[in-house]
Amino acid sequence: MLRFSLGIAALASIHSFPLIASADGMRLEDTIVTASRSEQKSSEVLGDVSVISQEQIQRAGQSSVLELLGREPGIEIMHNGGLGKSTDIFIRGANSTHTLVLIDGIRVSSATSGTTAIQNISLNQIDHIEILRGPASSMYGADAIGGVIQIFTKSGKGQPRLQASAGLGTYGTAIGDIGVSGRISDTSFSLQAGATHTHGVSAYNRHHRNYNPDHDGYRNQNLNARITQHLSEHHELGFNAFISDNKNFHDGAVRANEYYGEQTLSSYTVHSKNRFTDNWTSTLSIARSMDDLASYSKSATATSRDTIKTTQDQYLWQNTVTTDLGVFNAGLEYRKQKVESNADLAEDRRNIRSWMAGWQKQFDRHGLQMNLRNDDSTQFGDKTTGSINYGYHITPQLRAGAAFGTAFAIPTFNQLYSPLNPAFNYIGNAELRPEESRNKEISLQYDNGTHQIGAIYYHNEVDNLIANSRSLVNGVNRLMPTNINEAVLRGLTLSYKGNFTDWRLYGSADLQRPEDRGDTTSGNLLPRRAKAHANFGVSRTWQSFELGSELEASSYRYDNINNTPSSRMSGYTLVNVYANYRINPDWTLNARVNNLFDRHYELAQGFSTLGANLFVSLRYAPAF
Repeated sequence: MLRFSLGIAALASIHSFPLIASADGMRLEDTIVTASRSEQKSSEVLGDVSVISQEQIQRAGQSSVLELLGREPGIEIMHNGGLGKSTDIFIRGANSTHTLVLIDGIRVSSATSGTTAIQNISLNQIDHIEILRGPASSMYGADAIGGVIQIFTKSGKGQPRLQASAGLGTYGTAIGDIGVSGRISDTSFSLQAGATHTHGVSAYNRHHRNYNPDHDGYRNQNLNARITQHLSEHHELGFNAFISDNKNFHDGAVRANEYYGEQTLSSYTVHSKNRFTDNWTSTLSIARSMDDLASYSKSATATSRDTIKTTQDQYLWQNTVTTDLGVFNAGLEYRKQKVESNADLAEDRRNIRSWMAGWQKQFDRHGLQMNLRNDDSTQFGDKTTGSINYGYHITPQLRAGAAFGTAFAIPTFNQLYSPLNPAFNYIGNAELRPEESRNKEISLQYDNGTHQIGAIYYHNEVDNLIANSRSLVNGVNRLMPTNINEAVLRGLTLSYKGNFTDWRLYGSADLQRPEDRGDTTSGNLLPRRAKAHANFGVSRTWQSFELGSELEASSYRYDNINNTPSSRMSGYTLVNVYANYRINPDWTLNARVNNLFDRHYELAQGFSTLGANLFVSLRYAPAF
């Protein structure tokens, strides 16, 4: 199973105010793709975007992508018990199924859960990450109500070189990777391989009825390969394969049994990128991605096995044309989803045909971006979404902005067609309708190249919100998903990044109200989301040595939509510290302690989190 790098395309020519290097290490030639589906200078991006660069990944010494994402504004992370366990990502208070995750432009997700198992994507495969907060269905289709996280895997450039790292940590954690990348003549290539192993902790904590005081371990083996043939200065043909193979242990109802899952995420893609004229770039890509999960319950006498596999075939043709009137994007997309399972689903496939169009322009002090998209599903018919973003430079460093956008999410196959699950008395509902949202936001951003300050207020109304409720099915009370709820996601995100000679600082605070508007639960907080969440970090460099500290704080949350007192989870404050020592230009030693003061807290009620933990790694990465 494998995977790609969609090499979406583009040229972007925009003028007005000059690009200035940002405080998070972005270079002058860097561009951002996710905010418009075409390349843009970072200073001209109108959406609410942040970038996690390769420099940040290596400097912070994190052992997982979730630790990195958890530092970003507008994002809350929930996981069920340690490294590799199932994860939810909430952007601006929206549901986890409202976060669209792309890997090099391709969906690698489950059509039954509606999410991507991002906890199984290893840092050694990642070059950088772009995060777009706010509805983005007008560019990417269904499921992008909260936002988009796009992961770009490593590619080949420059002189060929070898990279490798190895690390050990508490809880029996060991991580290693090796890779080679570069360009030889007209061929660029990258090959990355890695492995992770941890004993972990018990997935359930002692407050859960199925608590088992064993270690629920996790292992991951991964491979990413990319090769691009540059046929000429303006034409290229490429192939990318991505594989992440995982085994994850967890607790279950019978303590004597062994419960575990084996999951493989994979994709492979072929793309052709062609610059036919000075102002027209066309990209054609064909991709297949898979999420293949097998769940096991093993007793002394027998082993039961449940399987579910999502296969998505994705075809994209996108064109970017740069003119004096602005940058125009237009494209066609076709996606086929198929589910194979030992469970009996009433429907197991759907097709989505889409067209999209976009326009962006910088003129004088003004910036404007508009996007329109239509998605026609064989299950739910067609849905058109749109967005408009406007920015005005009060000064070259200070910009005010406003945006409006619509988005939607289609029900998962589990929500629609799940057969009766006796353990939870749960059954699917084939009458579900897509969720729909309307978002308005205003912003003020300051960037002088050394300091970045942002303030964004958003108000996102979600209709037909899907929530589980008790319903009579054939005279029996069942737990069933229904479109009974509406939600209002409103909040203020404040952020800062800055450099002071040898000091680096960053901070963000999210003051939000992700509110349910159901008939009986109006005004309640949506499950596992806090009213307030904040991150702060500071680091100091002395020649070859860097020392840093991070703080993460969250207010209380509830584990259910009814906000019952028994489901309340207390707020928490965590402190992490890290140190980097550059032994020489090629070798770096990293050490990190997470949860320094060993705080006990919950992200999901009844599930464990890690106490104080140490991870130390040695990296070999020769400079160009």
